[in-house]
Amino acid sequence: MSSEYVITSGAATFEADVIAASHERPVLVDFWAEWCGPCKSVAPILDGLADEFAGALVIAKVDTDSEQDLAQSYGIRSLPTMLLFRNGKPVEQIIGAQPGETIRQAIEPFLPRPGDGLIENAAALLDAGDLEAAGVSLRAALAEDPNNYLIHPLLAQVLIRQGDYAGAEQLVATLPINIVTDAAFEQVNAQLSLAAQVAAGVDRQTLEQQTADPENVEARFHLSVLQALDSDFDSAINPLLDLIVTHRDWNNGAIHKIILDIFRAMGNADPRIKEFRTRLARTLN
Repeated sequence: MSSEYVITSGAATFEADVIAASHERPVLVDFWAEWCGPCKSVAPILDGLADEFAGALVIAKVDTDSEQDLAQSYGIRSLPTMLLFRNGKPVEQIIGAQPGETIRQAIEPFLPRPGDGLIENAAALLDAGDLEAAGVSLRAALAEDPNNYLIHPLLAQVLIRQGDYAGAEQLVATLPINIVTDAAFEQVNAQLSLAAQVAAGVDRQTLEQQTADPENVEARFHLSVLQALDSDFDSAINPLLDLIVTHRDWNNGAIHKIILDIFRAMGNADPRIKEFRTRLARTLN
C-alpha cells in the first residue's frame, strides 16, 4: 500500500474503519487475497485513485483468507470484489479487476460536494416546515454546484409545497431524462402527478365547505389532493379509503389512481405506508 489513504481493515476494526468512517466520506472496501492475481493487478489502480481523491475517499483492504467471516457476511463470492460504503451502508458493488475509469465512475456520485452542507441544512428546514429558508439554502447550493442532482428533488418539493407547481415542473423539465427517471425523483414525480389534479382557482377553504355534503365526491377528492401536497397524508388518505368503498369507479377509477400517487409521494420509508397499503388491499378485495 503506497497511498496514505489506503488502510488494512478486518472484523475487529471494521465498524470504525468503514461503517463509522463512511458517514464522513465514502469508503471503498477491497476484498482481496494474496493468491488472487487480478487482485494484485487492481491494487495499484486503487492506490492511484486514493491519491487522486486526496482524502475524499478511503480504501480499506480486507484479506479474505484471514477475514473469512467478514467476507461471508457481505456475500463475497469472487475476488476481487469491492464494496463502496456511504453513511454506514454499502451503496455500490464492483466485481473483478475493472479499469480505473469504471471504478472512478462508481465512486464519484458519492464523493463530498461543495453544496452538501447547504443541502443538509435545507433538508432540516424542509422537515421543520420553513419552506422559504429551505428554498434559499437550496438555490445557494445550486449556484455552487449546478450539476449536483441531489439538489433538484428537494427544491422541487419546496416549490410544490409553496404551490408553485409550474415552477416545479419547469425545474424538472430542464433535467436529463436519466436523472428525472431516477428513484430520487419518484416522490417529486408523484407530487407533480397530484398537482395536475388540482383545478385552477380551487382553494382549500371552499373545498372544506363543500365537503360538508357527503355526496360531493369531487370536493372530497380534491381536498385530499391538496392535503397530500401539503404532506398531510393522514388527512388525505383516510377519506379516500372511505370513498373508494362506495365510489370505486368514480371518474374512471381516479380515487384508486390518486391513492397510489399519494403512496409514491409518501415514499416507502414512511412508517405509515404499510398500514395504508394493507387497508387499501382489504378495501379492494
